[in-house]
Amino acid sequence: MTQAKEVMRDMNLLLYAPVRDGVGERLQKVVEAMVPVHNTEIYRTVETLTRRLREPAHRPSIAVLLAASREDLLEILSIKELIWDLRIILILPDREKDTIAKGHALRPRFLTYSDSDVTDVAVVLRKMLGSRASGRHKADPTCPPSRALRRGGRA
Repeated sequence: MTQAKEVMRDMNLLLYAPVRDGVGERLQKVVEAMVPVHNTEIYRTVETLTRRLREPAHRPSIAVLLAASREDLLEILSIKELIWDLRIILILPDREKDTIAKGHALRPRFLTYSDSDVTDVAVVLRKMLGSRASGRHKADPTCPPSRALRRGGRA
């Protein structure tokens, strides 16, 4: 088995999308196209997400979190201590200064907005998956940042 396939087999991705239509549906399609279904976990409520994060077995390494509203963002912030070690892609509901500041408290690798193109999320997710599979890290000078990452995210 190749190193990339072996890493993918051991990696889990969490998608938290409280809405099933619009941006939630588009995000789910992006994730499903990039990560095998047996490596993807989808949660619609913070309660079920919290339960899963408290399980020590098979800890996920990446989380794509959709805050469809400011209330969703506050709920995600309430479980900050459970996701501190995950590589986070965060989708915020608006561009208000207060919302952005709260979003940054989660230390996302990439931050975008619900009215933005999910293609940016796909680019960042592909990079995160690729760097995980190849063993490259963000400090690797041979791993140039993508266009989406230069706009403000971290890989």
